[in-house]
Amino acid sequence: MRITKNILLTHLLLFGMLGATVCTAQTGRFRANLNCMSFHLPDDTSYLELQYLIYGDGLHYKKVADGKFQGIVRADLTIKATDGSAFIMDRTFHFLTAAYPDNHADSKNNNYNLSRIPLPAGKYELYLCLRDENDSNGNPICHHTVIDMSFDRNRVCASSLQLVGAYSEGKANSIFSKNGISLIPYFSQFYPSQVDTITFMWEVYNTDKVFRKGSAGQIESSITTEHGQEAVQGLYCASPVDPTAKHIHFLSIPIDNLPSGNYYLHNKLYAPDGTLLLHDSLFFQRSNPSLSLPPAPEQASLPIDTLKQFIDYLVPIAKNEEIDFIRKAKDEQDYEVLADFFRNFWVNRNPVDPWDAWYQYYGNVKRVNNNYTTLRFKGYKTDRGFYYLKYGAPSDIEYHPIEDGLNPYEIWIYYQLDNQTDVYFIFGDLDLNTKNYTMICSNKRDEVFDPRWKFRLKPKDARPIDIEMTE
Repeated sequence: MRITKNILLTHLLLFGMLGATVCTAQTGRFRANLNCMSFHLPDDTSYLELQYLIYGDGLHYKKVADGKFQGIVRADLTIKATDGSAFIMDRTFHFLTAAYPDNHADSKNNNYNLSRIPLPAGKYELYLCLRDENDSNGNPICHHTVIDMSFDRNRVCASSLQLVGAYSEGKANSIFSKNGISLIPYFSQFYPSQVDTITFMWEVYNTDKVFRKGSAGQIESSITTEHGQEAVQGLYCASPVDPTAKHIHFLSIPIDNLPSGNYYLHNKLYAPDGTLLLHDSLFFQRSNPSLSLPPAPEQASLPIDTLKQFIDYLVPIAKNEEIDFIRKAKDEQDYEVLADFFRNFWVNRNPVDPWDAWYQYYGNVKRVNNNYTTLRFKGYKTDRGFYYLKYGAPSDIEYHPIEDGLNPYEIWIYYQLDNQTDVYFIFGDLDLNTKNYTMICSNKRDEVFDPRWKFRLKPKDARPIDIEMTE
């Protein structure tokens, strides 16, 4: 069982990578980050942990009773069973900042908060909206995700991978303290050059149900390149695991010599006989301009099928003449022809650093594949994935999961896009069985505008006889 979500929430966004999601969008002043994690108590219950980072310089501060100034963040949280059988939680709560002698945001500290929510085994939908309570004109930051809280107390299981930004052992004086460690979570999957280690915690449960007394298993932690199977030299560690109800795997791996690029952090748990029991991976990006970039994709001896897949990812940003080649690429067997096209595609877009442009774009591909993949289509082939890759993260997203008489829909807003302001795209879940949202209306030039878009969202048996009705 695993749920690991790491979302950078600025004015709303969603995009993800394997086991974690990261979002980078900003509008206005209000900014917040969220980690969504799952943990378990071997003799008790499982719980969802929501970790918040609210940026102090993005809030409005109002005078309170003692003449000082304080910020307030409102959180509206709804959790319900995916089968619609029950609402687990539907409540509003508030986070208060420290009180300051003035209302100037520039010098204000960031604010960390935490919610722990016990949940029985099952699948749930989570809806969370954060807003600056002191800004009546501000838009909320919202997030929607599905949570799988499967946990078998008779088998070996693990928590989410908790990335750690800073920590101290011994005195537990942090709201995020666990297992005798006072920590501050790391709220991103991007590691800039000034960060020289990747630190994480992984809780493993119930090895005492599987390991014989006196025997020991092993956790192997490593970092691999995005397409590599072997650990990057020097970035591998193995540690023993005894039979116990809860084993804490806490480790720091130096990445000061890790070049810029896309990587995976791997944790593998092996039984005493060498059987692989658990494997958890986390995608992250490294920026280290002082070191040379990894080999270009075609220099890394990629399998031809992988190269063809990379080329197919380019459709949303390709020109018409490039799309013609991409459509034929699946039948092309000349590796050099494919590699030349891929290399030239990125050289034409960024002659100075083509591979950095590719790595950034591929990070977005990972995000849309994680967030928008359906039963039939990978995320990059869905409408939401296509427009995300074509135009980038929206400035704001309005979620409408429950509205009387209408199927679920989303409105993506771009405050500035291709010399237009306040551009919007409306995506509707027209087929509730597949969760594949279709782009049904946009005010962007050269896109489809449909004034009857709400009519399309009505269930077929609820549509009026007059098909000329408009909303």
